[in-house]
Amino acid sequence: AVRRRPPARRRPVEPAYAPQDCELLVLDAESPRHLRTRITEVADFVAGVSYGQVADLAATLQRELRGRPHRAAVVVSSPEDAERRLRHLAGLLENGESTHTTTDARGFLGKVTGPARIGFLFPGQGSGKGTGGGALRRRFAQAADVFEQAGLPSTGDMVATDVAQPRIATGSAAGLRVLDTLRLEAAVAVGHSLGELSALHWAGAFDERTLLEAARVRGGAMARHSASGTMASLQASPERAEELITGLDVVVAGYNGPEQTVVAGTVEAVRDVERRADEAG
Repeated sequence: AVRRRPPARRRPVEPAYAPQDCELLVLDAESPRHLRTRITEVADFVAGVSYGQVADLAATLQRELRGRPHRAAVVVSSPEDAERRLRHLAGLLENGESTHTTTDARGFLGKVTGPARIGFLFPGQGSGKGTGGGALRRRFAQAADVFEQAGLPSTGDMVATDVAQPRIATGSAAGLRVLDTLRLEAAVAVGHSLGELSALHWAGAFDERTLLEAARVRGGAMARHSASGTMASLQASPERAEELITGLDVVVAGYNGPEQTVVAGTVEAVRDVERRADEAG
C-alpha cells in the first residue's frame, strides 16, 4: 500500500548518546573519472587509519560534499572494510560502470539526474530476529524510548508471529523517530503486509502507541488462529505453483514476483508441496 504523508510537526531533537558500530563514507565529483580518482585517494588514506579515525573521516567527507552529480557511498565497519569497499567501487568505475548498488546494499554508485525524492519501505513479517534494538537503540535516545515503551521479550522465539510483528513494528517506529531527528523526510511510503501499519502511522492515520498496539493484537490473533497451518515460498511462477499444489489442502497466498509465489495450508500439505518442488527441481 502506498501512503502520502501530511505536513508533520517536528519532535524535539535529543542528543545521540552512544557510539555506533558503522560509518557512512560519501563522496561526489564532476565526472566518473574524477570520482574514481577521489575514491582511490580515500582508499589509500583509510588503509592507514585507526578504527576511531574512520568516524573523523566520515565527518570530513560529508563536509567536503559540493552537490556534484556523480556520487559514491559505502557503509563500513572498520578501516579494512572501508578500503575493500572503496576499491571495489573504484574498480567498477574503471570498468565503465557508473551506477551500481552492491548486493548487501552497503556500496553505491550513482548520478544525479534531477531533484531527489525519498521513499520509505516498511518491512513485513520475516524481517530481522532481535528485540534489542541494536546500534540504533544504543546511539539514539529517541529509538531507545520506543523500545522501552514496547516492552519486547528478550528471550524465547523471536520469529514467532506474536513476537515478530510487534518487534518489527517497534523497529519501524524507532527508525522513524531517528529519521525525524536527522531531518530526513520522505515523499511517499510503502508497506509490505505488516508494514502497511507502519506506513499508515507515517502518513498520520494513527499515532505510535496505536501502531505498536495494533501490531501486538494482529500478531497475537494470527498466532492463535494459525497453529495448524504454515506457508512456504516457492521459486516458481504462479502457474507452476498451481500445478504443484493440485489435489492438496493448499492455496496460493501471495504473489511476490514473477518467479516467487507463496503458498499456505496445513503443515502436512505444505510439506508435500515442498517435496514436489524439490523433486521437480
